[in-house]
Amino acid sequence: MNVTAWKRLFIALVCAPLLAPGAVSAADAALDPRLLPGGQADLPALQRELERLSAGRATPAVVPAPPGTGVRLPGLERLEPSAFLVATDPFALEPLDGATRVLLLGPAGALEEAAEALAAQAEARGIALAPLAVTPAGSPADTALHGADAALLLALPDLDGDAQRRLFGRLTEAGVPSVALTDARQVERGALLSSPGALDHEAWLRRLALRLDDVAAGRAPEPLDSRPGLERPWLNLETADRLGWSPSFSLLSQARLVGEAAAPGRARLDLAQAVALALADNLGLAAARQEVEVETFERDLAASRYRPSLYLEATGRMIDETRARAALGQEPERLASGGAVLEQLLFSEPALAAIAVAGSLYRARRAELEVESLDLALDVAREFLDLLRLDASREVLQADLELARAQRDQAVRGEAAGAVGRGEVARFEAELAQARERLEQVAADRERLAIALNRRLGRDPAAPLVPAEPDLTRPGWLGADARFAAVLDTPASLAAWQERLVSAALRDSAELEAIGELRQAARRELTSRRRAFWLPEVGLEARYTSELSRSGEGERAPWESSNPLVQAGVGVLEGAGVSLPETGRDQWSVGVSARLPLYAGGRRSIQRDRAAARLEQVAVEDAEARLGLEARLRAASVELAAAWRRIPLRDEARDHAEEALRLAEVAWQEGALPQVALIDARTSARQAGLAAAEGRWQALQALVHLQRALGMSPGPMAAEARDRLLAGTHGATRAGTTRGEGR
Repeated sequence: MNVTAWKRLFIALVCAPLLAPGAVSAADAALDPRLLPGGQADLPALQRELERLSAGRATPAVVPAPPGTGVRLPGLERLEPSAFLVATDPFALEPLDGATRVLLLGPAGALEEAAEALAAQAEARGIALAPLAVTPAGSPADTALHGADAALLLALPDLDGDAQRRLFGRLTEAGVPSVALTDARQVERGALLSSPGALDHEAWLRRLALRLDDVAAGRAPEPLDSRPGLERPWLNLETADRLGWSPSFSLLSQARLVGEAAAPGRARLDLAQAVALALADNLGLAAARQEVEVETFERDLAASRYRPSLYLEATGRMIDETRARAALGQEPERLASGGAVLEQLLFSEPALAAIAVAGSLYRARRAELEVESLDLALDVAREFLDLLRLDASREVLQADLELARAQRDQAVRGEAAGAVGRGEVARFEAELAQARERLEQVAADRERLAIALNRRLGRDPAAPLVPAEPDLTRPGWLGADARFAAVLDTPASLAAWQERLVSAALRDSAELEAIGELRQAARRELTSRRRAFWLPEVGLEARYTSELSRSGEGERAPWESSNPLVQAGVGVLEGAGVSLPETGRDQWSVGVSARLPLYAGGRRSIQRDRAAARLEQVAVEDAEARLGLEARLRAASVELAAAWRRIPLRDEARDHAEEALRLAEVAWQEGALPQVALIDARTSARQAGLAAAEGRWQALQALVHLQRALGMSPGPMAAEARDRLLAGTHGATRAGTTRGEGR
């Protein structure tokens, strides 16, 4: 008899007295529910495992036993033995980094032993461990949670799922991250993270069922000397978001992700909302709007030349006394005068041209503002869809990582059994490392893109961003519109659709409108420069002048002397009909002037030639813009049609690749397929999965580019917008389409 046989005989002799009183019979098996991670809720699953193992024999019914009674299996004394707790080293996990006070939550019966087992590790890290009992009758008070940096959770078999969710919700509201040491399913109920050595619940139930089946069949059960553990932790992203905690990329790539991080207000952000946020709060767009306001003043400034000008003037003058004396009082030696002048431009070709040019530039700037708004909306839509694409790729790569880890584990078990060599294990280890690298790269790309998109939306760069996935089957995305299916039916229908789109785009394009206004401005400027050679500038001037003071020689005319003899002579002359002028009188004048420069250093010829060259430049830009718009529109329509057809093809290719991978796994496990073929099958499945995930986003990317070319805001389309897109009808003004038609 070998050692194993002696061992089994010894165990049978030891267990026989324990099992003799009839704790288990063919009729029932009483088991203490506290020995199961889920408590009494795990009994039905354990019963199903027993039924699977019975294979035609009478299956014992698993019933709950009072605490401390029921079947006693070797190694099944409690869920958290000291050896298990010491091996997990929970204080090294990320949520406990830098913690000084950690709560230990669990049932009262298991709490004392668990605290003793973890005390040495906590003391070595300078952590104060505070045990708190959790019972169905009551949970720890809120005051006990204050000041805690983290919480360690033992299995809570006495609490159902709802009670555990309430407990973990209180921990989260108090800002206490919680780590499940034994039951990883607590993460699904709201705990933040599970220990990497948490119990594999399904494997544990299978082992218990195997021992109970042995006992029911009269065989001596093997002791539970090993605990099946999960190979990686579980992480609840929603709880991490509520706590404001950001896990590392390494943890994200290793953990099984549960839940989804929520956006502010716990609401997902759809494409239309993202575009609306960008258009409302973007600083670059606000600067462009301010530039339009500046152009308004330029237009008013040009028109102001045809408004009258009224101003005051003052003049002080001094001449030599000899000249003043000879002027007989008409030009005194010192004179100060003031006046009012009114000027009105009657005709000026440069002024008329400036008004017309300013108006064209203003309208061109408004059209360019619309173009910038559409470009911003397109950029936001592209980044939004890229974010969705990365999320879909992350799911595929996460599944690929899980498969690579499972294949590595299978190879390790095969190596232990002598079925495979170390070379195959090393190759699977390399594949696992590469899978982790791909997942970490996608996570980093997603984080970088979320920061850039938050900046465009005017939000905090670190704010969580959860995009809502568009439903391609909705009519707003053309999925259920029969007209779009008819467009894709034949090459002729696609070509006819493109012609209608090109015609509508060339008619309604904001870019072409802006260039058309610039062309009109250049044409008007050239006309003005040509007319400047022969059209004069005509103006009206009205002037009123009053003398303020005069002094010095020549202040008065000789006949204004106060001498009686002089005045007697003046009276004789005036009586004879001779009128002598008086000094110091106010003056007024009205005049019309016309001015035509004959030569200005060649500036007029240079300005004319420059205006002609500018007009030619704008004409070339207009032709180039039309060709570019038509090319972009046709390319977007072709890509949309092709991407839409690729979606079912890629889904089909993914399904076939996954089926081939499943067959390759079975063949490799049976030794009928080499390792290289298995890895090739997994690579093909991963690539097909990524292609299928990206197919729908490629179609949406093409659609938003097509909407942009037609001057429509990217996003789901209302019936009117679809009419314009699919039938080529001009159903609304462009202002309406850019502001709400596509939403």
